[in-house]
Amino acid sequence: MTTALLLVAAALVGAPPNVAALVPSGCQIGQSVEVAAQGSVGDKPQAWVSREGLKIEFAESGNKFKVTVAENAAPGLCWIRVFNAEGASPLRPFVIGTLAEVAEKEPNNAAKEAQKLESSQVVVNGVLDKGGDVDTFAVSLKAGQTLVSSLMAKGTLGSPMDGVLQVLGPRGFVMEHNDDDHGFDPQIVFTAPADGDYAVRVFAFPDQANSSIAFAGGANYIYRLTLTTGAFVDYTEPMSVGRLVAGEPPAPQAQRLRLRGWNLLPELTELSTDAAASDPFVVRHPLLGNTLTLPVELHSSVVELTERPAELQEIALPSSMTGVIGKPDEVDVFRLKLAAKQAIVLRTDARLAGSPLDPLLRILKADGSQLQEVDDGSKGDFDPDANFTAPEEGEYRISITDRFGLGGPRFFYRLTALTSQPDFELKVAADSFVLNPEKPLEIPVTVDRQRGLTSEIEVVATGLPEKVTADPIVSLKEGDSAKSVKLMLKTEAGVTFSGPIHIVGRVKSEPPIEKPASATLTAFNATTRELWLTVTTPAAK
Repeated sequence: MTTALLLVAAALVGAPPNVAALVPSGCQIGQSVEVAAQGSVGDKPQAWVSREGLKIEFAESGNKFKVTVAENAAPGLCWIRVFNAEGASPLRPFVIGTLAEVAEKEPNNAAKEAQKLESSQVVVNGVLDKGGDVDTFAVSLKAGQTLVSSLMAKGTLGSPMDGVLQVLGPRGFVMEHNDDDHGFDPQIVFTAPADGDYAVRVFAFPDQANSSIAFAGGANYIYRLTLTTGAFVDYTEPMSVGRLVAGEPPAPQAQRLRLRGWNLLPELTELSTDAAASDPFVVRHPLLGNTLTLPVELHSSVVELTERPAELQEIALPSSMTGVIGKPDEVDVFRLKLAAKQAIVLRTDARLAGSPLDPLLRILKADGSQLQEVDDGSKGDFDPDANFTAPEEGEYRISITDRFGLGGPRFFYRLTALTSQPDFELKVAADSFVLNPEKPLEIPVTVDRQRGLTSEIEVVATGLPEKVTADPIVSLKEGDSAKSVKLMLKTEAGVTFSGPIHIVGRVKSEPPIEKPASATLTAFNATTRELWLTVTTPAAK
């Protein structure tokens, strides 16, 4: 992680930053862009960024700053936090892209006013800035060209919008329509039937339904629209990188990833990772119009056999299996050998990875009789997990299908099988905190004990500056502290600090368990372990 420390004057005196959104929310590699911060950057702002390759320079006044992306910067999502001596803003997303970028220009509501794009490989940064706003963009296509139109808004940027995309033909008729390809964000893959000028239209409804019957908009209805006739990756086989393979002892492995998507040239059908692939692993290439982020697992990651063997394909423990429900009513079945009373965890990843699959997971005996069925996880979570303990030694069946009998080449999934082990998660309610030397700072930490963990958990704060202290606190296996504890931070007068810290839980076991606490970034359906602490100087009395 890197920190950009660029001190300049800002408009507000003595106020902490309060940044609601960044416009635009991205920039092409090797380019610069002026970004407007919605809200306030506060007095004497600085910026922290979550990765190398970004330089941030604030204007002498106002809420704008310049972002320069280095030529060697890695594409993908990063996070920016604006801070000063009084506090810090929430983390805000910023996307480093590979395609040229342009800004949306009004008026472009009607098809006849469509903003003409000079390239068919471009990212448009836009805002549906008021109710009823519609943005339309014109692009020239040749017969047989495939245009991928993909909107990034609610899912990554946290825009409060349920976006809609339409492709209009040369005569203005709607030829394709989509509103929920990946969550609330739409995507259309359109092949032009003839040469001509086509239009892509963007509008939105609010992500929280209300009684209005109208297109929605507002200053925070920001989006990034990728339009490309070039390569675009949808998913990979496998959907995760396996860092280890089975053996005594397990050994690191390289991984070959088969890319699935559109307009993929032969050199983009497969990519390789090395044995030391970083977690997470970002699928990127200069010819790709987008990136994918894959988890790196400490076990093997394999792909479902397309040629169905006479004997069912076996799932090893631990491992991840990537498959596709390739046609309606298809059911994928795998076998799994378990000892009597052996406990396992099965996890599915589909909808959150952008698949339209609504997984239905079943655990069966070898004779096909059902032992357990799991549909949705929690409200809004379509990817089920299962905890299962084998009643006896033997071979079991794991089946996965679509809840509604749907299927197709994009109905991909990842099924992970793990031996059940006691574990825990730590959560904090906020990702930034302010400590005043006149009053200790109390940080509540929620403890989620999983799969029967009864060990004591020591919770500590790390990365604290000199003269800022926090005594370790222990979460006992029983009582109130089993579910939550409170860290107490103290400091002496005269200490000033603004920077990242971590809160860590430690279990003395074999092997020992150490896990950082995370905070939920609700607007972005994400979590962060990058907590922030500001130590302020008391105001003069």
